[in-house]
Amino acid sequence: MKKIILSSLLIAAATFGWSQNANDALRYSSVSYNGTARFIALSGAYGALGADFSSLSQNPAGIGFYRKSEFVITPGFYSSNSSSTYYGKANSDFRSNLMLGNVGMVFSSNLNENNSSLIKGLQLGFGMNRQNSFNNRILIEGFNTQSSLMGLYADNANNGGSPLDVDQLDEFSTLQAYNANLLVYDSGSFNNPAHYWVDMPNGNVLQRKTIQMSGSSREMLLSGGMNFDNKLYLGLSLCFPSIRYEEESNFSEQDSEGLSSNADPDYNFSAVKRSENVSTRGNGFNLKFGFIYKPIDYIRIGGAFHSSTTYNLTDEWSSKLTSYFENGNTYSESATGGPYDYRLSTPMRAIGSLAIVLPQFGFISADYEYVDYSSAKLRADDYEFFDENDVIKSDLKATGNLRFGAEFRYNVFAFRAGTSFYGSPYKNETTRGAKMGYSAGIGIREKGYFLDMAFNHQESKDNLYLYGDTYSDMKYGTNQIQMTLGFRF
Repeated sequence: MKKIILSSLLIAAATFGWSQNANDALRYSSVSYNGTARFIALSGAYGALGADFSSLSQNPAGIGFYRKSEFVITPGFYSSNSSSTYYGKANSDFRSNLMLGNVGMVFSSNLNENNSSLIKGLQLGFGMNRQNSFNNRILIEGFNTQSSLMGLYADNANNGGSPLDVDQLDEFSTLQAYNANLLVYDSGSFNNPAHYWVDMPNGNVLQRKTIQMSGSSREMLLSGGMNFDNKLYLGLSLCFPSIRYEEESNFSEQDSEGLSSNADPDYNFSAVKRSENVSTRGNGFNLKFGFIYKPIDYIRIGGAFHSSTTYNLTDEWSSKLTSYFENGNTYSESATGGPYDYRLSTPMRAIGSLAIVLPQFGFISADYEYVDYSSAKLRADDYEFFDENDVIKSDLKATGNLRFGAEFRYNVFAFRAGTSFYGSPYKNETTRGAKMGYSAGIGIREKGYFLDMAFNHQESKDNLYLYGDTYSDMKYGTNQIQMTLGFRF
């Protein structure tokens, strides 16, 4: 088995408590639709509307509502925050950055608008829509009275009572601890079988963990649409998403109260620090098809289908472990790995939408999205990912996402608000991993240009596993402020 797989699994045991690769599959399968300020002001409830560049990534049929060609660009400000509770200790952190929500152009050709021909218009669009922002910082601290990371390493090395040979220890975890004098081998005696041991395996240590994440996912797209008799609108998008993700984490355990009872000064534990760096890059492809139908002028019914995205991803990683002892000795061990190439297939999506539109006054709209996260798959040419895919299938589930939005128009002004709920992707869970959000915005729309501004907030709860079954309760929040400038011609 490739070292990347071993290291990913063992780093996962120390960090998340389940396969790191399964965690990656969930991260890159989740989509928080983004784009124009109008779109996020409605919390993304846009599947039955149209004439907005963001709809090309959600329901491509929306391109069919364009009557003029258009250029659009959306700069913005993004901030994220996290709060943790770990053994009764609360901490928080945040991060912020500038972002580009989207940029693109749509060309519209109106055909036979004044006669009985069925096809009334053709549209073509291309550009970029942002999907996810990964930027965040996390701070966790608490005095653990029950377990330690070193205790987990001892359990792994002892292998259920059949201790591993030194050359069988993993270079990204147990071998680092062994070379740093934290993991010690006892050849045993008649009444004491051979085993590995560590100082303070049962806790009573001050633990700290910091994580800094950066990157985003976005998609370049090429879309086409048709307007049939101003009743039926069809659209197709060829999408080329890309991923950039980086994570730097630091974990430490410290005998802050001098509770180590080890009499040997060479092994009397003072502290251990572990740092990890992971980088993921990749590109993918998917198809999106949609329709919008107007049975009567003020009702619109929409539907969209998103194919599975197949990503070609490359991981690189490194880790460093440093030990400190009360006699002043310090040891440091480092390891690097990659690049490793693999593939990820994300779930298909289906979206149903409904909108009531009164052109002089505004509209209300709603979307329901179905996605089965357990259908994500990892693949590689030299590894089958059986265990990782089993974890995805057993731990994740299908869920539904709801989005609601409304717009009220007065003269050239538009006032908007929305709310969203994204269901938990975890089996036997209702709130863990679920996201709720709300949004608001305002816009000015003239014949030749428009200017929109919006605010969008989302929040969620989850568990962040430090190692094994040891976790911190987490709360996450994100805020976006975006401004869209568009020109029609």
